[in-house]
Amino acid sequence: MIIRRPPSGDAGPSGPAIGPPGESRPEDSAELAEVRAQLRELQRTIEAIGSGGVDSLIMGRPGEEQVHLTADRSYRLIVEAMNEGAATITTGGVILAANPRFRSMTGYNAAELIGTPVLDLIAAAHRPAFARLLDVAVDQGARGNVDLTAAGGTTVPVLLSVSGFELDGMPLRCLVLTDLTGQRAAENQVRALTAELEALVELRTTELRRSDKNLKTFTYSVAHDLSTPLRATSGFSELLLEEYGELLGETGRGYAARIQAAGQQMALVIDTLLRLSKVSRSDLNLAPVDLSAEVVAIADSVRSRDPARHITFAIQDGVWVNADRILIRAVLENLLENAWKFTARRDHAVIEFAATTDDETTVCCSVRDNGVGFDQAYVDKLFQPFQRLHTASEFPGAGIGLVIVQRIIERHGGRTWAEGTVGRGATCYFTLEAMETP
Repeated sequence: MIIRRPPSGDAGPSGPAIGPPGESRPEDSAELAEVRAQLRELQRTIEAIGSGGVDSLIMGRPGEEQVHLTADRSYRLIVEAMNEGAATITTGGVILAANPRFRSMTGYNAAELIGTPVLDLIAAAHRPAFARLLDVAVDQGARGNVDLTAAGGTTVPVLLSVSGFELDGMPLRCLVLTDLTGQRAAENQVRALTAELEALVELRTTELRRSDKNLKTFTYSVAHDLSTPLRATSGFSELLLEEYGELLGETGRGYAARIQAAGQQMALVIDTLLRLSKVSRSDLNLAPVDLSAEVVAIADSVRSRDPARHITFAIQDGVWVNADRILIRAVLENLLENAWKFTARRDHAVIEFAATTDDETTVCCSVRDNGVGFDQAYVDKLFQPFQRLHTASEFPGAGIGLVIVQRIIERHGGRTWAEGTVGRGATCYFTLEAMETP
């Protein structure tokens, strides 16, 4: 809307005629009607300004107009449709204009806001900080968090952006307020969920500590309470065979031998379980480890146990990893002893240790043999406790060596898998963090 008004003091083309007192002329009635019409027009103008419906207010005679207030219509429509509250204030903090969102945030209508000190809408504790935010020069800005006090005393947290500008030589401030109520509610919810999660983690940690304590107690019981009578059973069965073997007869000696063998197998299982428990609970001491040197030492050790066997070891040199030396040696011992065991029927047995690097951080190691192998369909059983693909009479053992290997590699952040073919050997793979040769 564009409103044209004559300049102040201009009553129209001709001023009012003044006649002698007590006289009533037709001209007086016409002039009074015109004045009343002008007053009504002025009232409509004031109302239009207050409601924000005025785009331009132009004052002056034709050819001498002066624009005292202008507003770009498209800009005003954007401000009216903003999701953020917007207001224009004087340098003294008096509100000159406010968009619908600002009015809804505060709970006041336009008539109540226009001419109101903006500090009246700010919580008392935030007024000093708010006043500092308003103290910006033309073409400068400031941002900060404050709390509005809406109608009825409701507090509305907002993010305030203040910009200084100048209109017709008058310095003003533009306020843009983003309602943070939803964000604060989300933050409170996150804090509540975090506290709940921390409490749950603490509960689970307590339960794990209790379980670990129970496991240690069980381990001690296995190591002492079970091992002692088991050794006694094995020892007495051996004495029974030595001192009363002839009296027992062939059947009795067979029974005693079975008792002794079962005791030895049970002792092996207990020892293996203790090793598995130790592997799961021991601390990792990571350091550079020369796997090639470890494999050479283990190969020499297994050769010395059975020097009559003719077996070839092919060991790649210079394979270094970042690992716990004691635990990784247990991995290599299990894998090489498995390969030694399952190539026992080969006249020309070969065991190979090799490594490849897919990237600069990971090395993939393998232990390959040309022994009896296994059916790939049952590969998952290899890494399950006491699951065997060969009978204990063919290849003695507790059936838990590869489980130990997998646990150790997983604790190092690596993975383990195997490939095999019946009658053509097997290969076990594991990955570790690579380490440059010192």
